[in-house]
Amino acid sequence: MSLYSDGVEEYHFLGPIVTLAEPGTADGISPYLLIDGQQRLITLTLLLIALRDLLKKQGSELAEELHEYYLINKFKKGDDRYKVLPTQADSSFYQQIVQAKEPEKRGRIDEAYLFFLNKLEKGESADPDTPLNLSKLKTVILERLTLVSITLNDDDNPYLIFESLNYKGAPLTQADLIRNYFFLQIPKEKHDEIYSDSWLPLQEGFKAVARGRYLDELTLAFWQYLRKDGVSLKQNQVYQVFKQAFENKQLDALQELKQVLEFADYYRRVHFPETEKEPKLFRWFNRFKRLDFTTCYPLLLNLHHDYKNKHISLGEFEQALRYVESYFVRRLLCGMPSNALDKVFNTLYREIKERWSGDLVSTLRQVLLGLQLTQVWPDDDSLRRSIVEERLYTDRRNDRVKLILESLAENLSKEQIKTESLSVEHIMPQTLTDEWRAMLGANANEQYEKWLHTLGNLTLTAYNPELSNKPFAEKLEYLSEKSSFALNQYFRNVNAWNASEIQRRGHKLAEIAVQVWPR
Repeated sequence: MSLYSDGVEEYHFLGPIVTLAEPGTADGISPYLLIDGQQRLITLTLLLIALRDLLKKQGSELAEELHEYYLINKFKKGDDRYKVLPTQADSSFYQQIVQAKEPEKRGRIDEAYLFFLNKLEKGESADPDTPLNLSKLKTVILERLTLVSITLNDDDNPYLIFESLNYKGAPLTQADLIRNYFFLQIPKEKHDEIYSDSWLPLQEGFKAVARGRYLDELTLAFWQYLRKDGVSLKQNQVYQVFKQAFENKQLDALQELKQVLEFADYYRRVHFPETEKEPKLFRWFNRFKRLDFTTCYPLLLNLHHDYKNKHISLGEFEQALRYVESYFVRRLLCGMPSNALDKVFNTLYREIKERWSGDLVSTLRQVLLGLQLTQVWPDDDSLRRSIVEERLYTDRRNDRVKLILESLAENLSKEQIKTESLSVEHIMPQTLTDEWRAMLGANANEQYEKWLHTLGNLTLTAYNPELSNKPFAEKLEYLSEKSSFALNQYFRNVNAWNASEIQRRGHKLAEIAVQVWPR
């Protein structure tokens, strides 16, 4: 209230308001998409509405002036009637408050309005002995609050501009921009129906699994949608590419929105496997999630679309997922870099369609087999050699290793074992004791460094704290006698643990891996 109470005529800068001009009709209002400043503008408008309502109770003509000059466009109808209009979630509440109607149900918009109304009714000012002068307050709000208005053109990237203006603020999600842009292209009479029947269910579905990050996840879903046809773009270009696609291809907004929402739902099922109702697909998506293999999403979303539209069967979908996992896991076990995979999976579905032989799964396999150099799908000999020799374990990707060990165990036994309580165990421990040095023999330190994190030295157990750095003889009791995990049956015929034994077990696991992840 310092602006209100100070004798000098000071001003307060509210910051920039960033808008993007949108085409209007010849007889309508030229709309502006608000990129930055939504909260400030709506908050100020709610204060003006509360001030209007109190002035109206006092019989002041200023109430009508506020209403007709600053809240509405008097001679327009529908959405064009309102100077400012929030997004669909808050729009109906806001319109009811502008119209001085009792809201059908309470929301944040109504709470903010009632907060201001309560403060004004109490007449709170900086000086408790002086009643609040509503006319003076109106002048302060309308004339002594200043801002900078920035209007973008078609060539500007609103997301980048927002980031540069708000480097310390909460990041703006492009999902908001995309939603608003879509609804600008859709006939106004369909807004409520499409929002309640299509957009809101999708948004609530993401909110249920992603919670506070749901808009970020929606943005990622839209990014993956744009990549499904092999388009290469950065995440901060999503809105701009959407807008350009509409303008260049003259897309039908309703048809495009329908497809966008479909693929966003595929993304939710893949990225949040618990939302996938088909048990077999849940299993595969959960495996990809644990492998942290998000690079393949453009392909997976296209395959899910083919499955939903009955272009491929569930069995074909599973076989395709099996090949994709094999491609990734074989490269992982062979210690091959993953930076080449983004390019592979960004265009993979397009290449499959170009080489279409009538059998999607066979075509997928042929395309993967045809990849060379840094993108190659490792063969059996390469896989065997790498499993024995390559370091696999890292603290950062612990669950990947656990999934690989679980998969190998499943191949040995049909019995389903709950693995939630199991953790990765280094048989030769990560801390080298005197007993272990003696067991390793000559060049113990060299042997330790070479074989510690290889697959042959890793297993799963529920006795990780008990095993710790104990000598092999004591570990053997837990591994061979107390453990029911299929992989640990191997230790019933092992009496020592050194470099040669680690290699021997590595060869055994390699033969299983060739079967689990076929090429």
